[in-house]
Amino acid sequence: MRFLTVVALIGSLYGINAYQTVKLNTGYEMPILGLGTWQAHGAEVKQAVKDAIEIGYRHIDTASDYGNEEDVGQAIAESIKAGVIKREDIFITTKVWPHDDRKKALDEVHQSLTKLNVTYLDLVLVHFPWGNFVEVYKGLEDAYNAKLVRSIGISNFNEKDTDKLVAETTVKPANNQILTNPKARSDGYID
Repeated sequence: MRFLTVVALIGSLYGINAYQTVKLNTGYEMPILGLGTWQAHGAEVKQAVKDAIEIGYRHIDTASDYGNEEDVGQAIAESIKAGVIKREDIFITTKVWPHDDRKKALDEVHQSLTKLNVTYLDLVLVHFPWGNFVEVYKGLEDAYNAKLVRSIGISNFNEKDTDKLVAETTVKPANNQILTNPKARSDGYID
């Protein structure tokens, strides 16, 4: 809980609160501040997700590769059951691994839905621009067209990879989730 309080305080210093949103190109509102769950598992991630929801976070970020979607899903389900939130009040982002295959990407979305115990995902991203990431993204387009996901996008893509993807696919990415901090600057993408 201490970590989440520090993150909330840092966000407030920059004028960001847990309820601030940005409208995606699909029309859905995505909370700007979210809880990332990388390297957290079991009771630790469950408690972190529940604590985050309790203090106002409405965006939870995970990935199939993190190996914690079931724990994240359980925490969200427990928060819903306890009446802290409703499903429509929480924005769930997950990522698929770029394994060169459109069908595998769609299958991974189905697996994430099962593990997270939800009927739809708010945002699904291609985790990295590796391999045949265009085919993987087309699998996400299939999931989007089947209404399994509300928005699709990319993560860790540079300008060249983004341009290639946009030129070869139909659904424009809703966002590009990038790592940025004092040691990993992303100046070309941030105003």
